[in-house]
Amino acid sequence: MKAAALALALALGAAGPAAAFRPLTPPAPEFPKGAAWLNARGLSLARMRKRKAVVVAFLDPADFHSLRLLPVLESWFHRYALSQLMVVAVLTPDLEIQKDPLWTRTQVERLGIDFPVVLDSDRALWDAYQTRGWPDLFLVDRRGRLVYDHLGEGSYAVFESQIREALGELVDAEDLPPAVNPKEPPSRDCGPVSADIAMGGRAKSAPKDLDRDFALRRLLLTSARAGELATRGKWTLEPDGLSLAQDNARQGAYVRAVYLGAQAMAVLSPPPGGSSRFFVKLDDQWLYDGIQGRDVRFDDDGRSFVTVKSERLYDLVRWADKRPHELAVIPERRGSGVRGFSFADACLATDLP
Repeated sequence: MKAAALALALALGAAGPAAAFRPLTPPAPEFPKGAAWLNARGLSLARMRKRKAVVVAFLDPADFHSLRLLPVLESWFHRYALSQLMVVAVLTPDLEIQKDPLWTRTQVERLGIDFPVVLDSDRALWDAYQTRGWPDLFLVDRRGRLVYDHLGEGSYAVFESQIREALGELVDAEDLPPAVNPKEPPSRDCGPVSADIAMGGRAKSAPKDLDRDFALRRLLLTSARAGELATRGKWTLEPDGLSLAQDNARQGAYVRAVYLGAQAMAVLSPPPGGSSRFFVKLDDQWLYDGIQGRDVRFDDDGRSFVTVKSERLYDLVRWADKRPHELAVIPERRGSGVRGFSFADACLATDLP
């Protein structure tokens, strides 16, 4: 969850087609020997040369832009498989958990990804392709050349036209199936949205401490506070985020983020070897039916929470309101982790898989 890269991806996606704007030259970098694969045995661009056109897609299962792109990739994969298109997802770890093959396999199965996936654990492919964010798409033609690339969501019609042109070198153009024509994400009149908030060792600055500065708990909510992160209680700083370092039956410990946007999400992690409820408040109030995210449930007392069994991105709040809000995440069990926050505007807000 890299805010700068995601902002760049959105900007490029909104601006329209951006072909080969990075200094890449053919041939396309080869998949590393010995890399772990899911849904396929080890593939080689060299062995697919003259036989396939290949979409190489850098994705992050904890990034909602990547999750939104998955149906588009699936539609291309299934529409053009018999026309000699291969789609390969590259999973380069951003969080430590993403280096775990078991976690990755679980997420691939949960998300229903059925095209080949290669694990870029040492970031060799990330560096070779000079990738700058998620999602990032590259098109390799039958000669093994990089002929088109696009960073971020959008410009699907242009990318699909490039796919069809590359496949036209392998099969007769009249034999190609009809184009998928995925719906482009809207990019106008979407409302304000905050940048992602990274945490732990990846954060630009430490969160504010509400235990030391009581006045911070009652500041006026203004747009100028968007992106502010604060904690209360005992937390352990980790490379990927914060881990709860106390028992929390009384809900005295929490992480609070101030944001603008129509959807608020967070990467949450259960305690080792178990699961935990994470209670969720908005502006110091429990959520209510109509503004809760897809993962939120309510207990018998009307308290809003999500049950976290695996580290992933959770959908917390859906409210197309242009005002700033304070989002509080309150883990129930010691060892539970908060890794970062993501926000979507009114155009990109969507149910997560």
